[in-house]
Amino acid sequence: MPKSPLLHANPFIGPREAFEIVGQETFGDEWRSDYIDNPKCTEHRETLAILRNALRTGDVGAHWTTQDLKHFGDLQPKDADQEFFRIMLREDLVFHQGMNEPVQCRIHAKELHRMLRGDEALPANPTHRAKQQCFEWLVEMFSDEDRDIPPFALLRQEANELFPRLSDRAFKEARKSAIERTGRHDLAKAGRRKNQISK
Repeated sequence: MPKSPLLHANPFIGPREAFEIVGQETFGDEWRSDYIDNPKCTEHRETLAILRNALRTGDVGAHWTTQDLKHFGDLQPKDADQEFFRIMLREDLVFHQGMNEPVQCRIHAKELHRMLRGDEALPANPTHRAKQQCFEWLVEMFSDEDRDIPPFALLRQEANELFPRLSDRAFKEARKSAIERTGRHDLAKAGRRKNQISK
């Protein structure tokens, strides 16, 4: 008898239950179920970020369907990597940028558990490898006291040529992390891009 993950929830679960799994695996005995409805607390934000990253890897199966059941498909890593993709915990939905509306989402519980319990919680897919490579490239660049740093737009263009799988969001995150790693907070400001590494 064929199984449809959209019609048979087991082993697929909704975002709220997936959030609970991530929280329990991450925080253990310190986890409290009421974190799910408290978006201001650190535990909520960290758990939500881990769940989203899990969906972005492509190593955790997930499916979506519109609420009128007319459209459905696999949730791709590129969907979860979109700037406006949101996990809407209160409604137990996700906002799918491609459909431009909230959709029902079912996430493979066993694959989520397997990822969270691995030595490396979030194995890199090509998109994440590109982000890591971009981060390392930017750290090397920002750490060079004698190097002129291009403006944001030119830097993004150069990164895109070096790392074709790099999304705009991933570039911004890699750049922000590289600024924090190197202490080059002058680069976070608009305007000039002089080398101002603290002595």
